[in-house]
Amino acid sequence: MNEQVINGIYTTESDDKSQERLLYLPINKSHFELALILTKESKFQSYIYAENYQLIAKDYIEDNPNSRVKFIFDKVSIAGLLPSMHKLIVFVGYVIPSLPKVFNEIISTCLKVRIPIIEVPHGMFQTGINISDDSKLISIQSQFLGIGSALPSISDKKLFWFGNCGFGYPRTVKRHALNERRLPKFTLITSNTNWYLYSHSDKRRFYTEVFKYAKTKPLEFFIWCPHPAELSSEGFSAGALKYRPANIFIYGESNDIYFHDLDSADDLIAHCDYAISTISTCLLDYEIFDKRVNLFTCIGTQNLMNIISQKSTFNSHKEITHNATYLKTGLLKEFNSELYDNMISEDIHIENKFKHQFITSFMSC
Repeated sequence: MNEQVINGIYTTESDDKSQERLLYLPINKSHFELALILTKESKFQSYIYAENYQLIAKDYIEDNPNSRVKFIFDKVSIAGLLPSMHKLIVFVGYVIPSLPKVFNEIISTCLKVRIPIIEVPHGMFQTGINISDDSKLISIQSQFLGIGSALPSISDKKLFWFGNCGFGYPRTVKRHALNERRLPKFTLITSNTNWYLYSHSDKRRFYTEVFKYAKTKPLEFFIWCPHPAELSSEGFSAGALKYRPANIFIYGESNDIYFHDLDSADDLIAHCDYAISTISTCLLDYEIFDKRVNLFTCIGTQNLMNIISQKSTFNSHKEITHNATYLKTGLLKEFNSELYDNMISEDIHIENKFKHQFITSFMSC
């Protein structure tokens, strides 16, 4: 059980305006982990909204009692502290009505009172950041229909970790903090087929070919890390699970296999022998740890695939190999916390309230 001794401090001023305060608003665990890296490396006083990640937050504070990072656990505390915040950091910059109400309330309030909103990308290829498509049938929440064009952001400023002006991929800091572990030799499978760029036949082909390959290697140990959304009852992957061969194990605490303190694919990548993957942000982590990767290709991802500078691709199990090329995305840059802080600290001029009027009007419909 985590216990914390809290010491009261007398002050004559309730709100010190001398230092910039940043509020991070992660929507999911991946966003939360990115927020934690950014806040640990930043010089600014940072707060992370962590209502859904209280145990992780408490464990972090216990392990890092001198950290400047603070976690906010509830909406009431957000309301109390928001007037002292200077900027809001989000990882998705477009309107998502299906989010829990508190997220949209925080964003709407910041737009209304003109607290600048800064968008930081959470993925290598991300809707509204660097990807659009040619779909004529549009459904943003669909796993099969496209978005048609780039989505406009409600943020006041977009930052980039890739490209000439990028501040670098935050997870590169993990390269220098890797703990040695004694694990069995395994081949890692990472997938994100719930993406609309994969047709029904593409999804079937990926699982069919990967399963065929695993069957040709009965003594090889495979660990499969699907994207969390893939295992929902509506996900295509959920239906494929029962057809996998006996040497493919689903990773996770409540699944087939789990290693203590290695919570996700991001943590496993450093320890795998080689990998099989669809296109995802995981490719950057494979590059960080210098791994050989067999990358599944299809028509929908071909243009994105062309961006990746060094790769081994497959469309058949006969093309998968232990000796695949060491993957190089061409997008990876070392995280530069000083550059990130400089970008965050730049003044942002907000000209009008159009974005607040839009989001509040839409949410009240």
